[in-house]
Amino acid sequence: MASLFDRLNQELETFGKRAQAALDEGRSQIELMRVRRQRDAAARDLGLFVYRRDRKGASDVQRFDGLMLRLDDLESQIRTLEHVRAAARGEPIPAEPASPPVAETEPVTTV
Repeated sequence: MASLFDRLNQELETFGKRAQAALDEGRSQIELMRVRRQRDAAARDLGLFVYRRDRKGASDVQRFDGLMLRLDDLESQIRTLEHVRAAARGEPIPAEPASPPVAETEPVTTV
């Protein structure tokens, strides 16, 4: 009879560990989605800023720098969360994305 209870206790502990791992995975996924939404909002804000700057000619360097720093910070948070999730799953850590080369382009003129 004790063997049955030991086996049942072991199965319950295993189930508890799996349930906790699933909850942790869910929490990390939600946190990652939250930070990605913040990044998307910051990118939208930057796009609006650039649009208004180009159309109205007003330039607020501090605002631009602040938006760029905000995007850099959010990108860093996303990479950290992705690394933590990969490590928790036992997957290889995602490689750092290569920065695209900055292309020299001619200004677009409209006729």
